[in-house]
Amino acid sequence: MRIGIIGGGMMGLATAFYLAKAGVHVTVFEKEKTIGGLSQSQELLPGLKWDRFYHVILSTDYELLNFLGEIGLSSDVRFTETRTGFYTDGELHSMSNTLEFLRFKPLSLSDKVRLGTGIFYASRVKDWKRLEAIDAKKWLIKVFGKQNFERLWNPLLRSKLGSASNRASASFIWSCINRYYGTRRESSKKEMMGCVKGGYHEIIGRIRDKLLAMGASILSAREVKLISSVTNGQIRVRCNDGGELDFDRVVATIPNPEIIRLWPDMPDSFRVGLGKVEYLSLICGTMLLQRPLSPFYVTNLTDSGFPFTGLIDATHIVPKELLKGKSLVYLPRYVPAGDEFFYKPDQDVMGEFLNGLVRIFPDLSRNDILAESIARERYVQPIQVVHYSRNVIPMETPLRNLYVANTTMIVNSTLNNNEVIKLAQNIAGLVTGNGITL
Repeated sequence: MRIGIIGGGMMGLATAFYLAKAGVHVTVFEKEKTIGGLSQSQELLPGLKWDRFYHVILSTDYELLNFLGEIGLSSDVRFTETRTGFYTDGELHSMSNTLEFLRFKPLSLSDKVRLGTGIFYASRVKDWKRLEAIDAKKWLIKVFGKQNFERLWNPLLRSKLGSASNRASASFIWSCINRYYGTRRESSKKEMMGCVKGGYHEIIGRIRDKLLAMGASILSAREVKLISSVTNGQIRVRCNDGGELDFDRVVATIPNPEIIRLWPDMPDSFRVGLGKVEYLSLICGTMLLQRPLSPFYVTNLTDSGFPFTGLIDATHIVPKELLKGKSLVYLPRYVPAGDEFFYKPDQDVMGEFLNGLVRIFPDLSRNDILAESIARERYVQPIQVVHYSRNVIPMETPLRNLYVANTTMIVNSTLNNNEVIKLAQNIAGLVTGNGITL
């Protein structure tokens, strides 16, 4: 069996890995010069490479940790105790343990009790499909109270989903709570987060080496322009260089709008199904600073007016010997498709981001910045609206031997690579007949 994989991000590479392990000949097509997708790395300074976007591994990411073991990286996974902060009422506040929670000034004692019991309740909920039918705002007010919603949850929803926050289902915010609360249960209530010693640069490189050793082909800078069926039931793939290859089966791991582009004669009903899912775009600033910045890995912003939707100081999980006393900061902003901010020049975006940082850290200056960059991705976070799972297409498409596996199929969790590995295992089992579908 010969299988083509369209897309060389983590979904495509992990799918290719499991198929190659099953003895299938796999060819991966990636339109960029470098594989990895959202998990690509960037060179911040000569000899200093790290992830282009921020990633973290939780102790409860069992599928991802098992996958890292399969590619020989278990011994390179490092977990570190981290802290979480809030920027509220013009001040930084820590909320990383029980004592800090009790001292958290922005909330009254009764609100803290309501917040704590609400998080505990949410962590025990198992029926995500029931929550998917409920509006996030209504559920959050019911569980946590109006004051907690206005002071904490509503700003966090807006920061994550922008103008789409008023359409999100309760299952989306529940999955966020459940994912991070779960790691505290597993680690004596300490906030433990981790990474591979060499970051995703090491992970992607190891997957590539394993695939090549198993006889797979990886075609970079080869954008698929058209897919079609041929008379013997195979799928023909035409690339940007005019070359054509036929496969017994093809798996598309790219976003829905790109699938629509490369299969122009798909049935109208399937086109409508693909188009029902809306994506948020991501523009993310990276700064390498010559001095420490924040005491927190994540700083949640509940005050308004910031040009970015959160502050991630990756210094707290990146190996110390790599950064050599420097700080690595990510400033993400999620925007709806077509938002004008996404198309602003890099220097304008970075200028606004720096002004926002100075608001939190007034002594920060441009002289502190050793390196900076802006990364953009158009299709990142599917918006999980009420009854979102009804919009998810099946992995098997109307075109015989064409399959789809992409992030729209993550329906009971946030977007993360642990869920990506689950889907990769799922689709590999489906196309080889050795597993079950979603």
